[in-house]
Amino acid sequence: MEDDILLYSSVPMNKRAAAGIAIMIKAKFKKRIHSYVFVNERILQLRYKLQRGYLTLLAVYAPEEGKTEQTEEFYETLQDQIDKINKNDYIIVDGNYNARVGKIPIDGILGTNGEITVNNNGHKLKEFASVNELKITNTFFRHREIHKMTWSA
Repeated sequence: MEDDILLYSSVPMNKRAAAGIAIMIKAKFKKRIHSYVFVNERILQLRYKLQRGYLTLLAVYAPEEGKTEQTEEFYETLQDQIDKINKNDYIIVDGNYNARVGKIPIDGILGTNGEITVNNNGHKLKEFASVNELKITNTFFRHREIHKMTWSA
């Protein structure tokens, strides 16, 4: 780990496993980090210099399914951050959305390799991706059924 830089936003010990986000970068790329900001305990934004232009990475950890008010607040904050990103930047929004998006394709947004189930967080993620013309990339690649989700509440 000494060859890496760890950027993280955590929560108090009594809220452990409720939120927190991290990005790890090889130390040799430190000079390429233009800026980073901990938006809150669920969103970390990093702007990274490429050979041509910049990449803005948003690392996210959405509230678990059923936390409707927190989920609304999360997506409002995430949209505010997206709206502030330089329009010439490449954008990656990556993390745990606690979302199950199904497998009915949306042209350019959602592929056919998801699981059958759709939950409320999945609907929010599909709406967010559609509004921002982002791809839910893991649905464009085949996975074994056991690898399509990691945990179920």
